[in-house]
Amino acid sequence: MKCYAKFPCDNMQAISDGIYNYLETKTQLIGIKEFGWHFVDCNALLDHVPELMIFFKTHKLMPRHAAITVVETNHDLSRHIDELPVVAKINMPVRNTHGWANRWYVDTTMVAEILDLDCPIVFNSQIEHSVERTTADIFPRLVASFTFHNEPIHLLT
Repeated sequence: MKCYAKFPCDNMQAISDGIYNYLETKTQLIGIKEFGWHFVDCNALLDHVPELMIFFKTHKLMPRHAAITVVETNHDLSRHIDELPVVAKINMPVRNTHGWANRWYVDTTMVAEILDLDCPIVFNSQIEHSVERTTADIFPRLVASFTFHNEPIHLLT
């Protein structure tokens, strides 16, 4: 199974802007200094960003949970494996993803990397992974992460 696969999205900017607007108007996450994972109301987010709902419907995905990762340092999402039973997640860039790397490791060896996340990815959360700063100078990095009732594992084969 692959570490990740890019997931094309024709209206990524509208989705990113909609998610950011949701964070600004419906949460306290903009400007927060608590880094890492922050779960948000998945249904409210989908209602607020109809383009996101259409994206998932087009791909026949039924979202279960949504979270926002807020990152400023390499320590905020250092190497980890996510909790089972989830394997395949989708991450979507929201803001400030250039200058960052998503990396996957087996033992101590990096086996995959994606730089400057600019489109959705489906990724294997059971392979050790991290988010690491490369050249970023605008903070924080905001990414929306989704889990599903019907995990898109087939996209990783």
